[in-house]
Amino acid sequence: MTGNSSGGVQPAICPSASEIATAVRGRSATAEQTVRAALTRVEANEPRVEAWEHLDPRLALEAARRLDRDGANGPLAGVPVGVKDIIDTADQPTANGTIADASRRPTDDATAVARLRRAGAIILGKTVTTELACGASNKTRNPRDLSRTPGGSSSGSAAAIAAGMVPLAVGSQTAGSVIRPGAFCGAWAMKPSYGLIPRTGMLALSHTLDHVGVFGRSAQDLALGIDATSGDDGRDEASAGQLPSRLSAALKEPLGRPRLAFLRTFAWPEMEPACAERFESLAARLGAAPIELGEAFDRAYPVHQTVMFREFSHYLWHYYARDSGRLSDMLRDRLLRGRGIGADAYLTSLAELHRLRARFAGALKGYDAAITPATPGEAPQGLAGTGSRMFCLLWTALGVPAVNVPGLVGATGLPLGLQVIGLRGTDAETLRAAHWIGRELSADPT
Repeated sequence: MTGNSSGGVQPAICPSASEIATAVRGRSATAEQTVRAALTRVEANEPRVEAWEHLDPRLALEAARRLDRDGANGPLAGVPVGVKDIIDTADQPTANGTIADASRRPTDDATAVARLRRAGAIILGKTVTTELACGASNKTRNPRDLSRTPGGSSSGSAAAIAAGMVPLAVGSQTAGSVIRPGAFCGAWAMKPSYGLIPRTGMLALSHTLDHVGVFGRSAQDLALGIDATSGDDGRDEASAGQLPSRLSAALKEPLGRPRLAFLRTFAWPEMEPACAERFESLAARLGAAPIELGEAFDRAYPVHQTVMFREFSHYLWHYYARDSGRLSDMLRDRLLRGRGIGADAYLTSLAELHRLRARFAGALKGYDAAITPATPGEAPQGLAGTGSRMFCLLWTALGVPAVNVPGLVGATGLPLGLQVIGLRGTDAETLRAAHWIGRELSADPT
C-alpha cells in the first residue's frame, strides 16, 4: 500500500454512487461485481485506516446476487454503502461504539437503512463511531494523514469515503458529527434540514438536535442518498409531514452563480490565521457578501450545550446506571454534567433555541445560501480528540441544511472544510450552491 506525502494512504479509485447505479441498471456491471470491487478497496486501506466496526463480505455478496437475480432497477442499484454503527441493521450488529453493546443485534432495520435497501443499495458493513456518538474516540485514523483525527463522531463513515472504500455512507450529527469529519477527511458531506431523514432506529442522543446525514464522492451522490432516505415515516415526530426530497432533480437544472453570503459567527476568533485569510480571499472571489447575524446568535453555544447535555444524559443514563465502569471517563463526566442541569435551565435554553430558529428564518433574505468555515483549520494531530465542533453546532441547533464542500487545502496540504448553509427547508438550493462552489474549487489552482 502506498502512502502519500502527508503520511496518509493512497485513496483507492472508487466510482461515484451515480456511476455505479447507472452501470448496474444498464447491465454493464452487476451488483456482485461492484461489491467485490468495494471489498478489494477495503482490503487495500482498511488495515491502516480502520474505518469499519463490522464487515460481513458473505452477507454483502449474497445481497448483491439477490439483487442481480431479482432485477436491479432502483436509484442506488448495486451501490455499496457504509452505515454508522449507531444506526440499526437487522442482519448485522449495532454496537453503538461501546463495549456495553458489543453483543447487540437489532431485530429491525432503521428507517434510513430499510429505504437504502429498497433503493437497491447494498449495506457493506457498519462504520466506526465514537463511544455512543458522544464519548471517547475509537480506532479510526484520518486517511489523509494517519497521525491525525478523522473527526467524529461519524469517524468511519467519513474515512471510508475519503479512502475510496465506498461511494456512499450514512452518519449522524448532534453538534458537528457529519460536517466536521467530512471537512477533516476531505469528503462531500451533508446534514440536511432537521427531520428530513427520519431518525427511527438510530441511537437517540437529543430529540431536539439529532440529524441523519450522508457522505459521498460528489454532490450528486449526496442527493441520491438523501432522496432515497428522506420523508415522513410515521414514527419520528421530527419528520412529520416531511415530503421526500428531490435533490437529484434539482441538480439537473441549469446551474448558475448563486447569490452567496459570507458568515463569520461567534466561533470566528478560533480560526487559524492563515485559514481565516484563505476563507476571506475565497469569499471575495466567489462574490459572497459579508453579513452579521447579530448578538442573539452569539449565545448559540451555551444554548446548544445545555440542551444537548441535558437530553443525552436522559437518553443515555441507563448505560451509566447499568455499569458506569464500562464507559470512558469522558462520557461519565458528560452524563453527570447533563444530569446536573435543572429543569429551569434546560427549558430556558430550549425556548431560546426555538427563538433563534425563528429569527434565522429571515437571516439570508436575498441570498441563495451562505458560506462559512466547517472547522478552524486542518485536522488536529492525535487520535484522542475529534477536533473543534464550534463551526458546526450553530447550524445543528438551527436545524438548517449544511454541506461540506471539499477542495480547499491548508498549509500542509490537508483538507480545509468549506461549509455551505441555507435556511431550513432549502436543501435543494443549498446543495445546488455547494455543487456550484465545488466546480469553482476544482478549477482553483491554489
